[in-house]
Amino acid sequence: MPFRITVDLLDPSYQASTLDRSHAEWPPHPSRIFCALVSVADPTDPVQDAALSWLEQQPLPALRVPSRTTEAEIPRMSWVPTNASAAKPGHAVLPGRTNGGKPKVWPQRSLAQPRLEFVWPSEPPRGVFTVLAELARTVPYIGRAGGHALVTADTAEHSAAEDHSTEWEMWHPSEGPCTTGTVQPLRAPYQGYLQRLRVAHEQGESAWQQDRTFPYIRQGAVEPDSTEEPQAGPFEDLMTFAFPSRFSLDPALTVEATGALREKVMGLLSEAGHDVEAMVAVHGHKTKGDERRLCAYLGLPFVGHPHADGRLRGIAVALPSDLDPAHRRALLAVLLRMGGGLRKLKLPSLKRPVSLTYVRASVTAMNSLKSVMPEQWTRASHRWTTALPMVLDHFPRGGNIEDSVATSCRLAGLPVPDAVEVLRTGAFVPGAPTLRPVAVRRRDGDRPLPVRHVQLTFSQPVTGPVLLGSKKNFGLGLCVPTDPRKANA
Repeated sequence: MPFRITVDLLDPSYQASTLDRSHAEWPPHPSRIFCALVSVADPTDPVQDAALSWLEQQPLPALRVPSRTTEAEIPRMSWVPTNASAAKPGHAVLPGRTNGGKPKVWPQRSLAQPRLEFVWPSEPPRGVFTVLAELARTVPYIGRAGGHALVTADTAEHSAAEDHSTEWEMWHPSEGPCTTGTVQPLRAPYQGYLQRLRVAHEQGESAWQQDRTFPYIRQGAVEPDSTEEPQAGPFEDLMTFAFPSRFSLDPALTVEATGALREKVMGLLSEAGHDVEAMVAVHGHKTKGDERRLCAYLGLPFVGHPHADGRLRGIAVALPSDLDPAHRRALLAVLLRMGGGLRKLKLPSLKRPVSLTYVRASVTAMNSLKSVMPEQWTRASHRWTTALPMVLDHFPRGGNIEDSVATSCRLAGLPVPDAVEVLRTGAFVPGAPTLRPVAVRRRDGDRPLPVRHVQLTFSQPVTGPVLLGSKKNFGLGLCVPTDPRKANA
């Protein structure tokens, strides 16, 4: 029998917002109920930890939610008290007002039936079920703290008639990519999630920073064609960090900014006691014949939208798939955990360091923020187009620049493309900048190699990030997926 957790909301509304707080979250993310169980568990109780560990190791749960829901055009707003205090409050200080005189906003979803269900396909052992059921009974709310609920657990399953009722809709894990209108990425528990939540709590990090997303599809929707197996690119992990809102960086400073990022990462590793000289993938100084891939330091431009300006909205570090496991653990630790992780970076032309925020995938994002979402640069695609121009690895032989670009693909660890298109001037995607030769050189003595925007088409989907050219490890030649079949995704 499947294991089911039922959430009966005491008010017919689901109060939870997307990560950018622009809309109410829908459907509910399975990670929310798991985090709720963790929040009421005793971290010193090994029995409770064992039960939660069992749950995180199970296949992804399905969701059963009301089919008739609506979101208000104007979210709920209210004045709330703050913890701010003033030695000599003036007449403008009102109790209950927020700093700056702005009300709090809570997007919420009104439901025809105030019930949510999370269904795992496996039946837990008797002892595990008893512990999880007891934890569920002590969960006071789901989503926002105002979303009071009664939470229960059982091992019953619905009849076929109930599952196909028009009053309810089912969401199931999907094999398809999260790039179609029928598939949505939902945050869900995964193996190791409990430990990451525990560490995040100790270090003052947010739970959402530990999330991973998985594709879900609504029952009855057409499952996207997933017969084509994507080919893995040379990178396995991409950690993205957003600049503060309303701040962006001139793309002409990309190489300087990514160089500063590399120095910062090496400094963090050194402070943590690691032998940075031994981490060839980090500092990039390989000996002749060394075929290992290097870490790439990226600037993330805002491109692909009619109003895109090409300015950098964040930075990222891409870890190659063949990176030494010990070095990977060290990098992840200094970037995401130790001392709060990578929080500030001194950028060129600025007097003060810029604050950074670690970004994970979310369901929705404003177009100006998509550039800092990992899936913007990693999703599988047949077609990849440069968002920042590439610097060729060598001068084209015989004037055939397309063959030179195809060679750059091989050198970058990518398959040979079926088609290569190269522009002498301009770019393929809106907002993609063209850079002057001085902006693509790291040193004064660098060879003046050709700089071009290119478009690649592969016979099978390739996962990103995709980087090309001689300056790929410093962010130039960064490509964005532009599969024509998913152009509106």
